[in-house]
Amino acid sequence: MKKFLYDIKVEASQLKERTDEELSCKVLENKKQLREKETDDQIAKWFAITQEIAYRTIGFRHFETQLSAGLFLHRGKIVEMKTGEGKTLCSTLPVSLNAVSGKGVHVVTVNDYLAERDQKWMGKVYQGLGLDVGLVKSTSSLSEKRKSYQKSITYVTNSELVFDYLRDSSAYYPNEMVQRPFHYCVLDEIDSILIDEARTPLIISTNQGAINGNKLYLANQIIDDLEKEKDFQIDEKRKDINLTELGYQKTKEKLGKRTLYEVDDPWILEILNALKAKYIFKLNKDYIVLNNKIVIVDEFTGRIMEDRRWSMGIHEAVEVKENVVLGSGTKTKSSITYQNFFTLYPKLAGMTGTAKTTEKEFQDIYNLDVIVVETAKPMIRKDLSDLVYQSELKKWKAVLSQSKDCFKKGQPILIGTASVEKSELLSELFKLSRIPHQVLNAKPENVFRESEIVAQAGKRFAVTIATNMAGRGTDIILGGNPNFQMKQIFTGLFLEPEEFDFSLLTKEFPSLDWKEKKEDISLDYSQLGKPNVLRQDIENLPYSLEQTPKSFQVLYQYIYDNLFEQWKQENIQVKELGGLFVLGTERSETRRIDNQLRGRAGRQGDPGVSQFCVSLEDDLMKVFGGESIRKWVEYLMSDEDLPLESDMLTKSLENAQKKLELYNYDIRKNVFQYDNILNSQRKQLFQARKRILCEINSSNLFLCYLESNWEKIEPAEGRVNFFPDFYDEKELPTLYEELWLQRELRFNEWNSYEKGFFSNSQTWKFLTIFDFYWTEHLERMSSIRETINWRSYGQQNPLTEYNLEAFQSFQEMIEEMRSCMIYYFLDHPILQ
Repeated sequence: MKKFLYDIKVEASQLKERTDEELSCKVLENKKQLREKETDDQIAKWFAITQEIAYRTIGFRHFETQLSAGLFLHRGKIVEMKTGEGKTLCSTLPVSLNAVSGKGVHVVTVNDYLAERDQKWMGKVYQGLGLDVGLVKSTSSLSEKRKSYQKSITYVTNSELVFDYLRDSSAYYPNEMVQRPFHYCVLDEIDSILIDEARTPLIISTNQGAINGNKLYLANQIIDDLEKEKDFQIDEKRKDINLTELGYQKTKEKLGKRTLYEVDDPWILEILNALKAKYIFKLNKDYIVLNNKIVIVDEFTGRIMEDRRWSMGIHEAVEVKENVVLGSGTKTKSSITYQNFFTLYPKLAGMTGTAKTTEKEFQDIYNLDVIVVETAKPMIRKDLSDLVYQSELKKWKAVLSQSKDCFKKGQPILIGTASVEKSELLSELFKLSRIPHQVLNAKPENVFRESEIVAQAGKRFAVTIATNMAGRGTDIILGGNPNFQMKQIFTGLFLEPEEFDFSLLTKEFPSLDWKEKKEDISLDYSQLGKPNVLRQDIENLPYSLEQTPKSFQVLYQYIYDNLFEQWKQENIQVKELGGLFVLGTERSETRRIDNQLRGRAGRQGDPGVSQFCVSLEDDLMKVFGGESIRKWVEYLMSDEDLPLESDMLTKSLENAQKKLELYNYDIRKNVFQYDNILNSQRKQLFQARKRILCEINSSNLFLCYLESNWEKIEPAEGRVNFFPDFYDEKELPTLYEELWLQRELRFNEWNSYEKGFFSNSQTWKFLTIFDFYWTEHLERMSSIRETINWRSYGQQNPLTEYNLEAFQSFQEMIEEMRSCMIYYFLDHPILQ
């Protein structure tokens, strides 16, 4: 690595003296060499060029730590870099290098805001390197997506990328497809995507029709009479509920049923779902009610997921519980997990601030190594031992007291909560105590201001409550963020003047005529023929500043220079106060989430403090050793108001988290193993489907499929085996001749109605057949998956049994599919 960094340094020193034109020639020369042969020497030269281009376009030059991280990313590793160490800039090195091949690179972020921000910001670097950059958003049209995916580099969110893949795999016409073959992918916040969201499959559904609402409402009424522990038991660890024998008998009698497992009218799923909706799925923690709909809250990022629904009837049970409009029933048309999707890339890499604690999982499931990159400046943050209180009430009193202390002296404090409900509770306490504060949780009105809230969380006297700090993308700068403050000022001046306090500006800049400045800028936009672009430029500040009129830039720079001087003074003051104080109010299920919160303090060598206030009534304590720890704390502490602070207790909490992490890892591994069985089948089907869709001479391809129905195929790599049992192999040549003749007759007959009618119609029909039987197969496998674990009681391995069932079901699907094709091909009438 030292030699690699030295080579970059030597090359970079020469590039500094070159003109822009000479540097452009160097870019072209290096691209050609890289396409011919990629060597460490060529990579070092490219990194040096990228470093110089970055400095000339956006004013940043890569540190040595970023150069090292860039090489690891290029080699397909996961890089752990602490918050504020410049992961976004670091990614330009491997992304641009891999984009030189022209095969396309995907940069995946966790939300649209980050994708758009990075595409506009880092896009200047890529354009300086002669590479084009695309952006895919959930609101993009098909044509916009197709153009973006054809670019050298494409920024896209993880969910939109996967849904586009599933939509392509369900397309009925070639022009509905938007993606091209995968090449190289860099995942930002890779642990959030491949670990936290690994258990949730992404699903494209087809409408199943109306669901039985009466059944759901009756189940919801019946469970009101069931008593906890007596009639049902809750497994806090697994987040599951089971009926006791008494509860089963009571429920059965209330329904007037002999059993809850009747084939024609089963009730067990509805009863269990109603119980889970009431006792496990919590309002303002697991979901919120928005516009009379249940909207899921991501437990790891704190964001709402409007396009997601829980499966197996859970979502409908929660809808009944909250008395909102019931959604329609659906059947899975196509699905894939993040675990299996991202293994489709020939080369995958990722960045995050917290990956080391899940290193084993990355290695076992994804074959990805984790490399920890040291910080550019020494880390001086103080991580204090946990404060453990005997009750939740005492804990909230302590949080309020600490917040008051910080606010009184002006030290910014960031308070992490576990749910929307807890953040709202704390907000009410602050209002009663008259402490000005900001709340960042899953509520839409707060999400809209997310980047602004995070950006100003480092100002003096700032008090910020946040449900989660994963993947926020905006650094907390001590003293505040002058760039975001500039954006607020220009938004108020031009876009929201009725809500803007002009007295603040007139006080700071008494000599400026704001009305005249506004008129000049508006006039310049009109003369350029871009009156509607003003809003877009302001929303994209500071990345859009270069393309704004001169009058806009002059005013911006004048205000910014003044604010920057104020920021420098405040930055020093906040550092003297000890930097940002991060206060966690509950230990989460994983150490990574806690580390993400801690990581908001102490960026780039800044001072900072982090501490967790927990209680014996917190969820983690209830699941792991709450009673034994409670007895120990009560023995040591006679005064309930005082906390217990000890390194040993902090370690015991971390050990509880480790146990939970291992448990969740086993679940994710189990999901991966089961989905991996379907994944090989999915690849076969999608490949065959794509051939039918894109093959120019599709008629011959269909004929091959039909001929293969009578051929004996040996099973290989999980592929199906067709066993002919109704023909004599000697008769095959005659049978083939009949097929060929029938094909020619049908082809000519159909074309007499309309040219191309035969090929177009049969393509659509055959794809419909594919989709129908694949959906039926997925439904069968879903039902089998729900019950397969019971076979372990018969000394059978559930995974082995599932594999056999999947193979048989897939074989049955192929046979049904081909039989349907034969009927359609040989006997189906032209017009239906």
